[in-house]
Amino acid sequence: MSNEAEQQPQSLRGLFASAEVKRKELEASYDSNSDAYQQKLNSTIATYEECLRVADRVSLFSPNETLEDVSSGDIQ
Repeated sequence: MSNEAEQQPQSLRGLFASAEVKRKELEASYDSNSDAYQQKLNSTIATYEECLRVADRVSLFSPNETLEDVSSGDIQ
């Protein structure tokens, strides 16, 4: 991905889909000790964290909701 594409704002749906693709790629990888795996893991975590920031920024959930109150199908 180019820097220009990374700097453009993405929808929460797009960010979540990207994070899920990265997670599935990590699950298929067997060398969890390699530098490439660790870099991909850090990138995946950062993408999920960006999902949290976007959800917070748009006040997607009320403050009294917990993670248990929301199914993953609701956020897709």
